[in-house]
Amino acid sequence: MKLFKFLQYIFILSILGISILILYLWNIQQDLPDHNISKYFPNEITKIYDEKYDLMYHIGNRDRFYLDYKDIPKNMINAIISAEDKTFFQHQGFDIRGIANAFIINLKNIYSKSNNNYVGASTITQQLVKNILLNRDQTISRKIKELILSLRIEQEYSKEFIIELYLNEIYFGRRSYGVASASFNYFNKSIFDLDIHEYAYLAALPKGPNNYDPKKNYNRALDRRNYVLKQMELNQFITTDQYNYYSNLEILLYEKNIKKYKSDYKTDFILNYLNSNSFDQNAFYIQSTINQKLQKISEKALIDNLALFERKYKNWTGSFKNYEDILKFKNDHWHIAKVISKNSNFVELSIVNSDKVIHLDKDINLFGPKKVPPNTYLNLNEYLFITNLNNSFYAVQLHEINGSVIIMDPFNGDIVSMVGGVNYDISNFNRVTQAYRQPGSSIKPFIYAQALETKKFLPNSQILDSNILLDQGNNLPVWIPKNYSNKSYGELTFRRALETSNNLVTLKIGLDLGLNSVNEFLNKINFYNNNTTTDVYSTLLGAVENNLLNIAKSYSIFLNGGYIVEPSIIKKVVSNEGELIVNNEYFKCNYCSFSTKDRSYRIPVIESQKENVISSQTSFQILNILEGAIERGTGKSLNKIDYPIAGKTGTTNESKDLWFFGLTPRYVVGVYVGYDTPKSIGYRETGSSVALPIFKSIIENYLSYHKNSNDKFIVPSDLIVKKVNLDNGEISDGQNSIIDYFTKDQLEILDNINKIESIGGIN
Repeated sequence: MKLFKFLQYIFILSILGISILILYLWNIQQDLPDHNISKYFPNEITKIYDEKYDLMYHIGNRDRFYLDYKDIPKNMINAIISAEDKTFFQHQGFDIRGIANAFIINLKNIYSKSNNNYVGASTITQQLVKNILLNRDQTISRKIKELILSLRIEQEYSKEFIIELYLNEIYFGRRSYGVASASFNYFNKSIFDLDIHEYAYLAALPKGPNNYDPKKNYNRALDRRNYVLKQMELNQFITTDQYNYYSNLEILLYEKNIKKYKSDYKTDFILNYLNSNSFDQNAFYIQSTINQKLQKISEKALIDNLALFERKYKNWTGSFKNYEDILKFKNDHWHIAKVISKNSNFVELSIVNSDKVIHLDKDINLFGPKKVPPNTYLNLNEYLFITNLNNSFYAVQLHEINGSVIIMDPFNGDIVSMVGGVNYDISNFNRVTQAYRQPGSSIKPFIYAQALETKKFLPNSQILDSNILLDQGNNLPVWIPKNYSNKSYGELTFRRALETSNNLVTLKIGLDLGLNSVNEFLNKINFYNNNTTTDVYSTLLGAVENNLLNIAKSYSIFLNGGYIVEPSIIKKVVSNEGELIVNNEYFKCNYCSFSTKDRSYRIPVIESQKENVISSQTSFQILNILEGAIERGTGKSLNKIDYPIAGKTGTTNESKDLWFFGLTPRYVVGVYVGYDTPKSIGYRETGSSVALPIFKSIIENYLSYHKNSNDKFIVPSDLIVKKVNLDNGEISDGQNSIIDYFTKDQLEILDNINKIESIGGIN
């Protein structure tokens, strides 16, 4: 009787327990998330690459590059299975035998204290569920949910898809989600280029990336890597000989330069492009047009030259008492140094984070109008910035002046370098695109180009350089413009006037053309980007504001045969799903696409999408005159460089805005210098004295690695070469003659003029 009652209690309790368990499981099931993992696509990071696909910048929380199963190397799959779930391709979502084995192995490890490699019991499917569908709470209910979802996923999806999603989702450390980004961030290699021991190291990381960092605990990392290799051997993925070889190799990781991936002017410009075009996706792969070697050269040229220029006017204020204070302003091109000794003849500096000790040359480190020597303005134990130029060290300080540099390919508009200022961390205002300033004399080549296009002037036309009076309208004073030198030079040739940037001759040419004609031409070449022209005489001398990018773009017409190019900093944009969103093509192909169903076939025709705005003859004639400006005009400080260079300076009233545009067979380089709140840069400072040296540094450094070049400007085949007297423009082979270029029409005009003069038609 007692036994019967006892069995009744047991039965009732069993029923109650089963009912509670069913209710519990029912409640859990009601709370389960959707297990349709085919809808899941991991959030990726927007990545910006240079022209050679080297990563420049990434933005977002998770660094990831998604790989399909067929693209994941077999050794990576073998390594992760060996490390995490060796029966992955056999079980149905969970592994009872694996759980039992893990329990026994871990007990042995705890007891022996000889092995830190604890074995997990979760399958890859369970880990995937935990990562993308559930949280990481260490509770029984979460574990039951994980088990149920794993069983459902295994029933509906292939093993290949499950492990594909797993290897693209899990965290490997170093902001890396998925094996592809982990490969780059740990080894600086593509996932396809890793060796077996490197796959094994990556497979070791999901258990705890921080725990297996060789810098923190090398032996622990090595043990874990070798454990994975051993499992690969036991699973017959590698041979014993391979295990013996790879387990004896060091773990050598790539030291990632985090600063390399900081935002700057060019990455801001790229991201603003994406924002302005309102793309729907959240992550992109962007191939930019940036040449990182030229980018670094441009950055250093700008900050070094402006720092050395500014010391003419500015006393030394660049010392820091604390290392932490100077660190706030560190850049990639200047070193931090500490004053360790000094006397009346020299100052000795120790370069921080280096064993190098240097002496500051007293003669090249004088500061301010009074030329104060470094042993006077530097004190012991102070920190300062120094820069290395041609193996000499210079003390430099943070700038007050600012500037920008743009380097463009004139044939397709690619921006290969963009430096928007001297320090992005202090100001992210991009002076290439956002600073609108008066272009000054840099507008002149376009007026001269229009003069040649209309055939009102020839390269050797003579114009009188003399004072003129200009009525500016009601209640406005008469304008009496002057040359920069305040002198007049009598009759000048068209060429010589542009080479020397003569103001009065330029005004006379512009007035002869007419303001309306000049403005129409500037609008035609999209000089101002928004047709901002005015009917005032000062327009002819560059009084209407513009930015560096627009002007550099316009200078491209003198290099590419007279075509407008639109500046572009992006080659391609691909969405995180592989869709090509932007593909900047500069040629249009008609009849390139056809199918077998088409009734007829037409030969493909490739057309340039660029608009021709001036003739190739005019384009080269202006370019050749600007070469003359380098040989004997405003840019003659460059004439010793053995490389084809044409260029034009720009200087505004009171030297507030200074410019230089350098043209080479490959690039147009624009340089702007000025204060953010406009003021005089210095008494009688010009584009030649301030902006041109920046270009000079850029081109000299460029040529140091671009040696033995056969680059040259392309001369149109239908131009005729003549020798012309530099002073009076007469065609003659005299002592003062130079080579000049004419069109057939221009020579016919000259012949007619000479005939008229010979019969006394012109006095």
